[in-house]
Amino acid sequence: MGVRPLSDASAPGAVILAAGLGRRLGGRPKAALHIGDQSLLERLAAALRGAGVAQPQVVLGPYLDTLLSLAERAGLTPLRHTRAEPSLIDSQRLAISAHIAAQPNRPLWLLLGDLTALTSDDLLTLRAAWEAREAGIEALVPTVAGQRGHPVLLSPSALHAIDAQPAEQGVRHWLAAQSAQVRFQEIDSAGPVQDLDTGEALAALRQACVPLSVDWP
Repeated sequence: MGVRPLSDASAPGAVILAAGLGRRLGGRPKAALHIGDQSLLERLAAALRGAGVAQPQVVLGPYLDTLLSLAERAGLTPLRHTRAEPSLIDSQRLAISAHIAAQPNRPLWLLLGDLTALTSDDLLTLRAAWEAREAGIEALVPTVAGQRGHPVLLSPSALHAIDAQPAEQGVRHWLAAQSAQVRFQEIDSAGPVQDLDTGEALAALRQACVPLSVDWP
């Protein structure tokens, strides 16, 4: 049974971070990987819309030629990096500053672009936990069997605080410094922790998706 949808009016914004170099997978844009005829970018965009996010965005970097057309096909608004090799912190800060400029009073989900199993039901579960959180909680981090996952959900207050940090500091620095304001939410799904960091993870994904093909276009 699926999770009952919540009001779109209370939905967070969302930015997918897809500017990594994918070096451990031979220098490939991980978010362009297709499961069947759908890229990871399209799958994540669909999951976000199913959780009420009206206009998700995506940070793009070195693989713009490949990813921009997929982002457009997925209906994602692109945020383009000017750096040749942006770090994860660079991507986080670009996403946060763009979100603050457009929607300063709305919370934000930050997603890695290589999540292979995240669903709208996962996101709706996290949204429900966020909306039921106790006073003083400004960030929600999903966990699966105690393992931290994604997406991280950040309040407007947290976003402004992260944006005010030195340029070399990102979300993890703020989470570590403000642990009393962070809630870790355990959920019964692999979606938040199943990513594509290694060749072994790619092989396992291919095995799990048979008979669908899993490859880059």
